[in-house]
Amino acid sequence: MPLRVFVTGATGVVGRMLLPQLRGRGHHVTALVRRARDADRLGDVDGVAVADVMDLRTLRRVLIGASPDVVVHQVTGFRSTDCASGMQRTAHLRTAGTENLISAAVSAGAHRVVAQSAASAYFPHGHEVLDEEAPLWTDAPGRWGAAVRAVEAQEEALLTCPDIEGVALRYGALYGPDTSFAPAGRIHRMIRGSAVPLVEDGGGITSFTHVEDAAGAVLEVLADGESGAYNVVDNEPAQSSEWLPAYAHMIGGPAPVSLTREQAREQLHWLTVHQLTEQRGATNFRLREAVGWRPVWPSWREGFADLFGLWPG
Repeated sequence: MPLRVFVTGATGVVGRMLLPQLRGRGHHVTALVRRARDADRLGDVDGVAVADVMDLRTLRRVLIGASPDVVVHQVTGFRSTDCASGMQRTAHLRTAGTENLISAAVSAGAHRVVAQSAASAYFPHGHEVLDEEAPLWTDAPGRWGAAVRAVEAQEEALLTCPDIEGVALRYGALYGPDTSFAPAGRIHRMIRGSAVPLVEDGGGITSFTHVEDAAGAVLEVLADGESGAYNVVDNEPAQSSEWLPAYAHMIGGPAPVSLTREQAREQLHWLTVHQLTEQRGATNFRLREAVGWRPVWPSWREGFADLFGLWPG
């Protein structure tokens, strides 16, 4: 059944992939942009609203005007900024921004809010691949701890509001067009420059999510699935000892250098060392069972190969 869908983060890497898919399924789409000139970056949509999610008064006005059935929240703060500042801004958007959006959505009569969350926020102990019942690492140090606490606060606001059905989609490491893994992206540059090493046995696990699969998951939960948190990741969680050399080879970069953990701690930010040595992966079982979602790119190997023109067809 066609729905009226309001999308924040419409010009982001997931938003740009999502908009044509929503239209392709017959949904009425209103895209939110912060500045009127940003509308030029949108594709074919039914309406454009101009507001900042941090401005509750304006946000409520444009949402009431759009009268959506579902609000899709895809805003992050990483564009055109360094990683630390982007993490801090994203944390603010996930707390105050989400609260504003939920309040405005309720005022507009929407019945569901679907928001981007993070599968990288799990406490790094226990099973290698974790489900949605695993605890989040809310006492992690520094900016990462603040980021995880923002994820927790966002999901609590989504899932406890009595007037809305909240769905939190916990994406893995996003890759695909215009992401940091794409040509000229931040991680692409770092790996080509030998700035991402293998640390000891490379036991840190990453669960990847192609932006096409992130958008596809949004489509599946617009009306289906119970309120809750869902991991949106591919079928092949990978240790850094697997994906890092494979990625470097695909982009024609040098083989990653090897460091001991002590060397890595001296040379790298602690969060990078954590990701390469201790991070846990995630399972997509709940989302598959709840709504029948299946990733278009079940393995990062195929997705990266396609990204770099190495996949047949």
